[in-house]
Amino acid sequence: MKLETINFNDAPGRVYSDIRKVDGKYLYLSGLISADLETGEILNGDIQFQTKCVLNNLKTILEKYGSDMNHVIRIEVILQNFAEKDLMNEEYIKHFEQEQLPARLCFGDVSLADNMKIEMMATAIVKDGEH
Repeated sequence: MKLETINFNDAPGRVYSDIRKVDGKYLYLSGLISADLETGEILNGDIQFQTKCVLNNLKTILEKYGSDMNHVIRIEVILQNFAEKDLMNEEYIKHFEQEQLPARLCFGDVSLADNMKIEMMATAIVKDGEH
């Protein structure tokens, strides 16, 4: 098994990898929050705004590393307030084709870093010929 580590920056004191690529085919992404990918600035807003930001970031990252939203096979969603699940789902569903919905775990009522309302982890497959 070939393992590759991908980090978005050289942050001192790093305690995790941003992405682990396995055998050139599988991408395991660490938790994504609502932040500007270029600056790292936290982007606050309601649950739908943060969901949109996270999924737009996921799309950008996947495309950079040879995948796309149709190749996401699993997502784990963590909500600060589980009562906002339906509002999150209203935005979430806009980012996937109905026939390509990934397997998903969703849970909540937990404290998240930087007081975020949502965090998502994803597993995706690299598109054929792009690994």
